[in-house]
Amino acid sequence: MNIGVIVDNEFSNDIRVYNECLILSDAGHRVFVLCLNFGEKPNNERINTNLTVLRIRINRKVKNIMFALSNSIDLYSYWWSDKIDAFIKKYHIEFLHVHDLYMAKAGYLAKKRNAIPMILDLHEYYPYAALSYRWMNKFPSKYIIRPRVWIKKERRFLHYPDTIVVLSDHFKAELIKKYHYLKEEQFVVFPNIPNVPELSAYPVDKNIINKGDSFILFYFGGVSRRRGIFLAIDALKILLDKIPQIRLLIIGPVDKAERKAFETAVSDEKVKNHIIYYAWKDISLLPSYIHISDVCLSPIEKNKQHESGIANKVYQYMLFERPVLVSDCKPQADLINKAECGLVFKWDSVEDFAEKVLELFRNKELARKMGINGRREILAHYNLKTTGKNLLKAYL
Repeated sequence: MNIGVIVDNEFSNDIRVYNECLILSDAGHRVFVLCLNFGEKPNNERINTNLTVLRIRINRKVKNIMFALSNSIDLYSYWWSDKIDAFIKKYHIEFLHVHDLYMAKAGYLAKKRNAIPMILDLHEYYPYAALSYRWMNKFPSKYIIRPRVWIKKERRFLHYPDTIVVLSDHFKAELIKKYHYLKEEQFVVFPNIPNVPELSAYPVDKNIINKGDSFILFYFGGVSRRRGIFLAIDALKILLDKIPQIRLLIIGPVDKAERKAFETAVSDEKVKNHIIYYAWKDISLLPSYIHISDVCLSPIEKNKQHESGIANKVYQYMLFERPVLVSDCKPQADLINKAECGLVFKWDSVEDFAEKVLELFRNKELARKMGINGRREILAHYNLKTTGKNLLKAYL
């Protein structure tokens, strides 16, 4: 069938969207992606025989202003619904796949006009994500964006789709418990699984860092307090007394609202020579950085948003055979314990984090076996071919 995928960003910005489109197109569906274009990318682009990207050119500031006002004057949903309606008619779309809660209304308006089914793909627990974004919740943004409104909107917006795609069984259970009108059969669970062939094809540079005898903890992704980076830095101060050669490798952009706090933390005299920080590295280098690491981290705070699913990085760490140390957010803790591929620490305990690192440092054979277990789990269960079957069921 002809599937219309709706993304309110550039197509290349989210690996989840890209992977889902590959699964659908490889299964023989004709996939048309309607997305935004903030730069100079072509308006139309053929990715493969069955996958075409169609871009709407728009100034990023204009888009941001419309979105920021959507809880006051919702021009954004109606602007998008008109674009989606024309897109459906032009490309004979038979099924809509709309990404993110805040796009549900726009998709629904177009769905109603054309009498076609709609899937809503929830990348996160958006109402609680909005409450966690510092830039949305400080003056004057919080009075313009009004992030708390999303808690009320969620109840209404989840009525709109025929099927809801979520990141985890835990998130599905949470929504069903919260909204009694939602039924088990409406849900499809599709986690942030890795594209194994693509990631595995990148060459590994074993000398990407001059490691020496260092014991390296590695974190990859957005950098902020809620993602546990400050906790990891505090734990480093404890660990240095017992593992003098320990280093913390961090790759990812720092939350703008916390940049000064991060700079202060990494400049501390005790730890500054034991932290390596890069704001960005191409994804093709990720296997190399994981390879030179000893333990990989996902120390995120335990909250509703973070317990909606498991971050890409956890699966990526597992693919390349490294033990994973995660906080006790339920979905990632369940995965790590089930696969026996790492350790779980109490999310707000610097001491417990440090103890778990010491356990992996002192037991190299245990760490090695955990790495092997993680890769085995990815190849057996968490990849596009295996998990993709769940996504395809939504189109039966």
